Amino acid sequence: MMTKLHALLRANPDEEPAEISHQLLNRLQGFIPQSEGRALIEASLEWVDDFELEEETQKRVGERINEAWSEFALLTDEERAWFYDTLLGTLEKEPFTDAASTRKTAKLAELFAMRKASLESSYALREELRFKHERVLHLLGGWISEGTGKDLENPVYRGLSRTAASLFEIYFNHPHYMDDDDLRSEAAELLPNLIRTFYPDCNHVHIYMLGYHEDYAAQMAGLIDFYLKLDLPKEIKGKAYYSLASSFIGEDAPVLERGIQPVLDKLAPYMETWTNAQIDEFIETFIYYPLQRQPLLQIARSKDRREVLELVVSQKRKTPQTKKASEMLREAKTIIAQIEAESMPSGKGGVKFADFNFKLAVIEELMYKQQVLKPRFDIGVFVQEYALREISIAEEGDRPIPEVREYFERLVLTKKDLSQVTKLVIGGGQQVQLQIIPFWNGEDGYFDVHSLEDLKHLPNLRVLQAIRLLKADPAPAIDRSIILVQD
Repeated sequence: MMTKLHALLRANPDEEPAEISHQLLNRLQGFIPQSEGRALIEASLEWVDDFELEEETQKRVGERINEAWSEFALLTDEERAWFYDTLLGTLEKEPFTDAASTRKTAKLAELFAMRKASLESSYALREELRFKHERVLHLLGGWISEGTGKDLENPVYRGLSRTAASLFEIYFNHPHYMDDDDLRSEAAELLPNLIRTFYPDCNHVHIYMLGYHEDYAAQMAGLIDFYLKLDLPKEIKGKAYYSLASSFIGEDAPVLERGIQPVLDKLAPYMETWTNAQIDEFIETFIYYPLQRQPLLQIARSKDRREVLELVVSQKRKTPQTKKASEMLREAKTIIAQIEAESMPSGKGGVKFADFNFKLAVIEELMYKQQVLKPRFDIGVFVQEYALREISIAEEGDRPIPEVREYFERLVLTKKDLSQVTKLVIGGGQQVQLQIIPFWNGEDGYFDVHSLEDLKHLPNLRVLQAIRLLKADPAPAIDRSIILVQD
């Protein structure tokens, strides 16, 4: 069929969309007069449609069109502003009454929001989005109102749904990664209602963008409740449903990174209203689906994931999945006990210290200097062998690593061990300190010793060397005629 775009490109009427999109890109990549460039853009907006091509070909056509538009947007600031204004104007004029027109508009929004263009054009489009931000929000808000309560099977509704979901993605693709969080935060206020209204066409981008919402925990819990009460088979609830589940307790899940308790606090009242079938769907989708790889070990290694199972079990429902969840929680606790028994000292017996940092100084003397306290603890070996969670020295080494501190807290020192201490150094830069905080710079008071009460456990101590970290009264050492060397 001969279209205006065919005529401008001097193309044959029977040329396929793949060839037309290629010619459009080539024409807009070079120098082009303003009037001709604008005419090509307007003609392409009229021409774009779902061409019912094979999937890979359709994708290639879409990418070329997006690149062509982006090349035009890079010509001048004036052309970029005209392009953005023209495309938004086209979207604003769509009445959403005719299925064919709605389908074309949905494709326009999809291609407009695509990130196929160069980084340079992304920067350019970012500036224009900032200028048109309020206009885009108004457009999305109106579509949400129009789409609320519409029939899912209605082709016009589906076109509106695709259009709204696609246009929102410009807040993911057009802004800069680091500098436009204010735009994303304002747009995220629309997201809960947008997802509820247009859930068939939402995806992982919308769930990611939910992280910019001011009340993330409440919205996360509310959407979980929404999806579970959506009376549809799971397979037609849309891609965002499973993305939401992965964001809940999957690997690198945003909820886990932020701490899951605020979400569970909001989720608990909803859970009380769920039917047994909804409880089982929650367990299947939001617990087992994100943890397909070694679920038992992942639950054992994560306190937050166990908290989710604890909440489910606390509902005291008698369903196949709650029974399975209860059993998995029990098995996880058994694994934890076994791993702790293998990884940590027992903590039973031995001498109890009033000042933990004083105990560390004693461990330094016996384990790292005299080397009589075995085994010699090494943080590198410990993090490789510790199975309850992945510990990253690179990411966590500038602060106390809880499991390492716990190891030394539970390490048993007997009277026989302590009788071997004749000299003690209380100072910075010790091996034991760098196990707990590998990148410690010595500038804070984390390892300061505030009490010498524990001198009573060292009957053979003759010399106490205190270098900066001793903040306690030295009187107990002087009273025992211990040689005190201070900096």
